[in-house]
Amino acid sequence: MTRPKRFGAALSTGADWREAVQEAASVAARGLEGASCDLLILFVADLFPGLKPVELAAAAREVIPSREIAAVNASGVIGGSREIEFSPAVSAFALSAPDAKIKTFYFSSRELAALESPAKLIEALDVYPTEKPRFLLFADPASFDVDASLALFNAAYPGAPAIGGLASGFAIGKPSWLLLGADVFAEGLVGCALTGDIDFNVAVAQGCRPIGKPWIVTKASENLVYQLGGRPALETLKETLEGISPREQALARRSLFAGILMDERRRDFKAGDFLVRNILGFDPPNGAMALGAEPRPGQTIQFQVRDAKTSADDLREWLEGLSLKPGIPYGAILASCCGRGRGLYGKPDHDSALIQKILGPIPLAGFFANGEIGPVLGRNYVHGYTSSLVVIS
Repeated sequence: MTRPKRFGAALSTGADWREAVQEAASVAARGLEGASCDLLILFVADLFPGLKPVELAAAAREVIPSREIAAVNASGVIGGSREIEFSPAVSAFALSAPDAKIKTFYFSSRELAALESPAKLIEALDVYPTEKPRFLLFADPASFDVDASLALFNAAYPGAPAIGGLASGFAIGKPSWLLLGADVFAEGLVGCALTGDIDFNVAVAQGCRPIGKPWIVTKASENLVYQLGGRPALETLKETLEGISPREQALARRSLFAGILMDERRRDFKAGDFLVRNILGFDPPNGAMALGAEPRPGQTIQFQVRDAKTSADDLREWLEGLSLKPGIPYGAILASCCGRGRGLYGKPDHDSALIQKILGPIPLAGFFANGEIGPVLGRNYVHGYTSSLVVIS
């Protein structure tokens, strides 16, 4: 007989880091209803005076002797229906999954570069595609090639979802750090592979909507798009901007993106059908456009804008589309972009409150990330301006 899973989550805004860790961990432990804790994840808004990351695990284990502990620092954290930005706080997520296998791992930048093939990654993790793993990943954005690592994970484990995000201590002037067990790392990637009796329901809300018409990439090299529809890319962008409403033009001046259609079999495009990427710059003499991706000739691109309403509607649609079954326990982890929160919505707690309104009450913990990891149509990517949510059951 399958033994039940249990989830707990809690947030503490105590002024002393040790007390905040222990309060969040002990309250999260109550959700496990006396079951042993197999995985504890701490999200730390790194604004505590005298914080000692190397002592985090020991402090947490005084109140919840978790088998595995991971942590990441951030500019803000999320817990329950609250979002704490630019203020000291700790959010804790606790999981008891007696019929699941949890394998934690760490890769430095050098170690990842040495994994020359998907087979090498499988060998290093000792986790096999036939086990249908699910991944939680947290990384340092400054030193680690997250795109390359996700490409490797995608190749090694086709269709396996990876959720998480990048440390965001930089937003508050602190160096990134990651924790696994008693070890603290200034760079690299910390992850958990979950197999067995465990499931992920994923929502990746990129918060953008298409404007203008779609264009076919007709000339591109690496991340440079030279032609769309047989014309210079910059020319097609100008045409797009001239054809939209004044309100959309105002949005485009501060939040313009490019969306790459993920399924070329689709004929009716809408928000959520695209992998949204930053427009990095232009080369006017060539009419070229640089993107935070490498689109191929034949792919479809449609320009996108982002605003609070679109972001809220996108998240709501994702949440309402999750196929959760009543009567079984769930727990959730949210990685939300530093560009969301109060800065986007003009008020705190928007995304977390919406999650609780639609799915709750649900144990929820997470953080504001400098890049959010999540799948789009079966492939994992690092995103920006996104809320990347996993509901675990």
